[in-house]
Order: sequence, then C-alpha cells, then structure tokens
Amino acid sequence: MEIVLKYGLLVIAYLIGAIPFSVILGTKIKGIDIRQHGSGNPGGTNALRFLGKHVGILIILLDGLKGGLLVLLLMHTSFLSGFELLHPLAYGVAAAIGHAFPVYIGFKGGKAVACTVGIAIGYNLLFAFFMFLGFMLVLKLWKYVSLASTAAAVTGVIVAIIVQDYQMLLYFGLLMILIMYRHKKNYQNIRQGIEPKVSWI
Repeated sequence: MEIVLKYGLLVIAYLIGAIPFSVILGTKIKGIDIRQHGSGNPGGTNALRFLGKHVGILIILLDGLKGGLLVLLLMHTSFLSGFELLHPLAYGVAAAIGHAFPVYIGFKGGKAVACTVGIAIGYNLLFAFFMFLGFMLVLKLWKYVSLASTAAAVTGVIVAIIVQDYQMLLYFGLLMILIMYRHKKNYQNIRQGIEPKVSWI
C-alpha cells in the first residue's frame, strides 16, 4: 500500500500538472486555441500576449498552483505523515513534467516556468523571492522572458547550493534542465535576433 501511494502520487501529480489551463480557458472564455497563435506554446507568456492580461494572469496563477499547492500540502499536512513518501519536491517536479509534456494534448505543453515558481513558493517563500529577483534583474537588463525564466531556474539552483539543501539542489537542478530544454527554440531565436522583447520594463 505504501509503495502504491508513494509512486501513485507521482502519477497523480503528473496528471494534475498536465491540465492545459491555457487551452481550456482560452477556448471557453475567449474562443481562442492558444496553440494556433504566436509561438503556439500553451504557456503563460503566449497566453498573456493573445488571451489578454486578465485571462493570461489567471492561467499563470493556475499553472503555478499545479505544482506549488501539491508541494505545500505534502510539506504542511499530517494526514500522510504515517507513510514514507518521496521528498515533496519530487511530486512538484512530476507536475512540472506534466505541464511540459501533457498527455491530454499530445505531450506538447508549456515551458514549466510558472509551475516551477509555484513549486518554489510552496517549498520556501524566501527562496522563491530570490528566484523572482533573478528573473526581474535579467528581464530588466535584456528584455527576454526566456532568458529571465532561465535565470530564475538557475537562481534556484544557486540558492540550494548556498543553503546546502541537497534535496532542493537535486530537484531544482532537474527543473532547471527542463526549463532550459523547453527554451531551446527561444535561445536560437535570440541568436538570430527574432525573439520578441518585452516593453513594459
């Protein structure tokens, strides 16, 4: 029973993470399939650009909750205290993988940035704040959301090294690799000078 629960929760976390809120809300509220616009990526940045500020922000918040709420519940509730589970961040990573490779829409999902931020908030609010600072600093200097998102993930790994949290180092290292992999096309676009920049900062 304990083994089923331990690894079954990974599957549940993946399935929760795979819920494509940008596709669902874009279609239901705006009548827009976000996958047919802009980069075609069903993630928060594309949603902000083509679904509007309010719907886009709602999608980003929901994507963050997919990973963050699960980590928070596993860290601060006692109803599973009698079972030997994996580290809470393992289930957050499973949710992020679900977000990036969702079974519901052909394994073509977002870039797991909002989900990773949610995981960081659920795990340690101070660590998440430093990741936010890394994001904003790079965004201010270079105006690329993709670079800023990568910087946030790298900052999480740096924080883990500084505080010597090796579980965090492992799982945030995996999240960093995932985010960098999902942004390969963006890095190519930056080199070619065709990656869009933000103008509000």
